[in-house]
Amino acid sequence: MAGPSAPNAAFYYNPENYQTSGDGIVGRQSATGGFLRGFIKHGGTDRFFIYADSADVFEKFQRFAVDSGARADQTAAFLPVTTAHLKQLGTVFRPGPDLGDLAWRRRHFDQRDFSICGITHTVSETKAMQVIGNLMVAPVQPWDALVCTSKCVKGVVERLLADWADYLGARFEHDVQLPCQLPVIPLGVDSAEMAARTNDSDSRLTLREAMDIKDSDIALLYAGRLNHVEKANPVPMYLAAEAAAANTGVQLHLIQAGQATNTEVENAFKQAAQDFAPNVKHHFIDGSRDDLYDKVWAAADIFISLSDNIQESFGLTPIEAMAAGLPLVISHYDGYRESVRDGVEGFTVPSSQPAPGAGAEMAFLYDTGFVPSPVFTAAISQSTAVEVPAAALAISRLIEDDDLRARLGAAGQKRAADVYDWRHVARAHQELWTELADIRAHAKESVPPSPNKAPFPLAPDPFRPFLAHATGLLDAAATISADGPFDKAIFQALYRSDIATPLSAVLLDEADTADLLKQIINAGAMSAGDVVKDMTQEKITPFYLTLGWLAKVGLIAVAATPIHAASGINGPFGRSQTWRKLGGG
Repeated sequence: MAGPSAPNAAFYYNPENYQTSGDGIVGRQSATGGFLRGFIKHGGTDRFFIYADSADVFEKFQRFAVDSGARADQTAAFLPVTTAHLKQLGTVFRPGPDLGDLAWRRRHFDQRDFSICGITHTVSETKAMQVIGNLMVAPVQPWDALVCTSKCVKGVVERLLADWADYLGARFEHDVQLPCQLPVIPLGVDSAEMAARTNDSDSRLTLREAMDIKDSDIALLYAGRLNHVEKANPVPMYLAAEAAAANTGVQLHLIQAGQATNTEVENAFKQAAQDFAPNVKHHFIDGSRDDLYDKVWAAADIFISLSDNIQESFGLTPIEAMAAGLPLVISHYDGYRESVRDGVEGFTVPSSQPAPGAGAEMAFLYDTGFVPSPVFTAAISQSTAVEVPAAALAISRLIEDDDLRARLGAAGQKRAADVYDWRHVARAHQELWTELADIRAHAKESVPPSPNKAPFPLAPDPFRPFLAHATGLLDAAATISADGPFDKAIFQALYRSDIATPLSAVLLDEADTADLLKQIINAGAMSAGDVVKDMTQEKITPFYLTLGWLAKVGLIAVAATPIHAASGINGPFGRSQTWRKLGGG
């Protein structure tokens, strides 16, 4: 039985990011959901740690874990997003490229406490590019990593960051270097599950009969979103299928299994299929129907996907097709070109696109909001060509050669099991976490926090940038006084009033506040420092906040320290009563 010694991480969890079925599913959800399921199954840990915004989210993870096959002896622990207790684990995994906000949070504590690992999905959107660019500004460390799912997408990230570094270097006349690691780890697949789908002879027979696909017919399968502006334009596929049907004389069927953006797009796909491949029989399968989508792989003979869109960065469905034992016809484009070897698991079809310079105006119009993302990606895709004759030839070869289909399908199934199975991918991530721990122990820290400086300058202690708003400041030198006697009724009315005290959680509790007020009354007048010196560390911050409240409601008088002479308050960050009351853990 696996134990706690296997490398582990806290998973930054939002259920929406890990959804793998239902309406509107996109690639990043399938990828991250599949990875977490794979880690639960193959990670070799007896406990899962969830770094989340609320306990409700944690309960959803627990259901996810059970649905993913977690063993009865595997337990889970909830870590709130404000926790400082990640040092023992050593890694936080985030299912996206945004390392920056977690790096800023970490800078409030010890930046060597843990590593932050993110992962790329689509990198064509402005928001994704800005998040990636923020790696050059945020306090990301050499022991952090942005996992790139393909060499192709790593190249995109490197070019983006190189151009951004050039700008920052020129702007500040200082050399700027990428601060984190960019390892390449592909997405994965449950190869055994996919193989079982294809080997389901009953499903194959039932679906082919339902679609009137005869034994002598050949069925092509496209699986994925039906979206011609953000996924793949289907027209080259239709043209290639029509040409292959004419070349071979075989009745060809094209099954498109996926979810369309809307009914209008779905109808447009169906019309284009008839217009450009009239001699091919077309079948559209609703991708939100798991009972149909899971079985459609068994009905197919050849998988086809001619990706032509910069929104795609890896491409999970070709991996699934290999695991299902289907020979492939795919475009030699994006991450596809790395996963499938031409002539080994399938055929890769050459692609071409305009050289840099042709898209500068479109990029400006997209960035400034004159055109939305789908229009931008559609414009790029529209001028990205996948060679239709080469695709038609590849389909024809597979139609006419049963042995070739079987050989390529078997090779793909082996490659999926040997390279892309989640057990290998999970292990690769764990090996990365171990490597990052070694870097964390030895590498030079980037931008160490400075005493009395805000760890995140754009989210400072509000009493610092706004210090000149008030006449004076409540610090240890401030004098506090009160006239007696202590009036319990008035005190309780004020403390319990939603108007006078809208957030009592940041103050000392009611009993401690009453005791403090009595102490001040008994002393007549005293410095704040005389009181705070005897307090435990966790009460220092709420003490000063409570002094401000007592003065606000007229229960004490203060002689505040002039701004120019005031000193700071050195309460321990992350350990106060206020922190715990507001959910800091």
